[in-house]
Formats: sequence, C-alpha cells, structure tokens
Amino acid sequence: MLVLEASGEAAGAVVAALLAAGHPVIAASADGASPRLVVAGGPELVRLAGHTRTETAGAALANAVRLLRRPPGAVVAMVGGALRRGRLLDHPAERLRGLLDDELFPHVVAARHLVPLLAGNGGPAHYVVVGGPAAETPWSGYGQASVASAALRMFSRALREETLQTAVRVQQLSVCAPLRTREQGEHACPDWPEPAELGQQVVNLLATPGYEAVVRFDRRRPA
Repeated sequence: MLVLEASGEAAGAVVAALLAAGHPVIAASADGASPRLVVAGGPELVRLAGHTRTETAGAALANAVRLLRRPPGAVVAMVGGALRRGRLLDHPAERLRGLLDDELFPHVVAARHLVPLLAGNGGPAHYVVVGGPAAETPWSGYGQASVASAALRMFSRALREETLQTAVRVQQLSVCAPLRTREQGEHACPDWPEPAELGQQVVNLLATPGYEAVVRFDRRRPA
C-alpha cells in the first residue's frame, strides 16, 4: 500500500491501521527520509521522500516507487485535508485559487502518475481518495472549503468513470466531520471521529467488495 502525504496524526493512524491489518506500507511524504525498512518482523514499512504538488514531483515519486521493486496494490491519497475558515465574499479569488492548488491539484497530479503505475502491475488495484467534510452541504463560514471539497468529490467520480475499463478501482472515502486530533481535541464535537477510526475505515474499504464512487464515513449515520 502506498500512502501519500504520510505525515501528521491522521496519516500516521492510517499507516498504523494498514500495518496492523498485515499490509506492507510505503509511506511517502515531503519530509520523508530515504527509502529504508523501519519495522522488523511483521509487515514492512518503507518511508519515501516525495509529494505530488507539481508534475515534476509526481513523476519523480512514481519513479521512486517503481525503483523499490515492491509494486503497491493500492494508493491511499491523504493529500490536503486542512479545513480552513473563509467566506467566499470575504476574500479575493486568489485565495480560493490557492486553496484549490493545495487541496485539489495535488490529487490530479497524483492520479496522473500513480493510476497508470497501479494499472501496470498486472492485477486488481485500489485507488482511494480521502476527502474531508463540507462536500455535500456548504458550511457557514467555510464557503471556500466547501467549493474545494465539492471539486475533489467530482474529481474522484470523474476519475472513477475514466478508469472503469482498467483493473484499478477508484473510490473516495468521504469523512463527514473533522477528526478529533490532539491539536483540536479540546474543541471537538462528540461525533467527530478519532484518527484511529479513520485508519480502520481505510482498512475496511480496501477489504470490502463493491464499487460505490463515494463511501461516506459518518459516525452519526453508520453505513
């Protein structure tokens, strides 16, 4: 399994859940160390320096994964995800453009370079886009984040349609509330999920047959 942007508490929980389920993991992040095995006994964890914020970086990351000679069976794209306050009428258009640069376009770059990598492995593969809240219903005070979240959801659905004739199954895991991380724990609502719950949801999605374009993770309305 290749986990993108594998730094921070949420991505760390996803990596931990995948390892606990017996999956070898390649954890890629901009500040990652050189490829190295860091877990002995049990599934491998390889840390890899790389990101998808530019086309050049995305191509370099895909090539670095190929050079590992460990073809991943899945990609979990944990790109972006920061829920930033901002009303549409309070900020210039450049701020929304910057938000899309951070939250949407790295996903486009990742898919362009990593979906063909998965498709070339010769077997079924899974591409999971992890999306945040506000894609379904606009949040007051978070209009720009709502637009970015909705754009990412449509991107995931369009990518799924474009890969239907390949062996790659594309889905979005839509997290319908902010995560109860250590950073924002004291401000969290009771129905906000823990990062470990997100990790288990990723494991479950990878193991579950089905082809829904968007799979919702909402503690208030269990699937």
